[in-house]
Amino acid sequence: MIGLHFFSEGTAKLGGDFSSTGFLTNAKGPLAPSFQGMVWDREGRDRLGMAHNKQGDLVIQGGPTRKAWRNFRADVADYYGFDKEQQKASENILASYLGQYDWYVKTNRDEILKYFKQLERREGQRQEAVYADVASLREQGEKLEGELRRDRAGLLSGIDKMWEGLEQDMNSLATADQGGNSHVGLKKLGRRTLDSITVDRIIPYFDLVVGLCLFLGLLLRWASALAGLFLLSVIASQWPGAVGAAPVFYQVIELAGLVVLGTVSAGSYAGLDFFIQYKRRQRDDKKKKVAGQEKEA
Repeated sequence: MIGLHFFSEGTAKLGGDFSSTGFLTNAKGPLAPSFQGMVWDREGRDRLGMAHNKQGDLVIQGGPTRKAWRNFRADVADYYGFDKEQQKASENILASYLGQYDWYVKTNRDEILKYFKQLERREGQRQEAVYADVASLREQGEKLEGELRRDRAGLLSGIDKMWEGLEQDMNSLATADQGGNSHVGLKKLGRRTLDSITVDRIIPYFDLVVGLCLFLGLLLRWASALAGLFLLSVIASQWPGAVGAAPVFYQVIELAGLVVLGTVSAGSYAGLDFFIQYKRRQRDDKKKKVAGQEKEA
């Protein structure tokens, strides 16, 4: 039943619009910063181009976005093998989106810079332990965090639409003969090895494979260990007793079941591991028999 649960979660994640961003963002407890830090560009610093000039003043650096978009146009054209007409159309699309981006940054410049300053203000508060110890100051920090979430949502909505629109419009230029059913993804800025985007790609298949192994009793100790570590990460993200943490009773119960399954090696009695071990014993017995015959000879 635990295996069936994991497998059903995996199929649901593959069939739906799964994202780990909400789970990671809502982490509570002492490990919350680590989980939240896995969210790709959680605060929009890369997409909005947060940077400092030589004088140390906050500026909007649009170069990385423009470079990423130009490289994407070239990648799409190369992948599909655009002809001259398609090349020209892709360049026009790129120019249109670059113009939209420049207009957006110019129009919202003051709001974006204000948001950057608020981010720095919050970082300063976090570095002062007093903000964690005095209730009134802690409330100020929570209020500032709420303002940041609101401002970030408004500023990133327009930027994200441009990124998504450029990706869609570039791919739509390809004909069916050029592989129009395939899709070239626009590489995100500020990617890390293990961020939320990577997690989104791994977790559905992880759930499917682990769930199937648990259900069939195949490599059960390994499957139990991996599933248990995953549940431990879920429990750690909602640290029991932490303020605002969600209940993790179900995960704890399932974790206990996995400990039992792995400890007693249940697959050896009621699963495909029985046949694996049976074959292994036959091979070992044959080796012992051959060794005994050689010794006698």
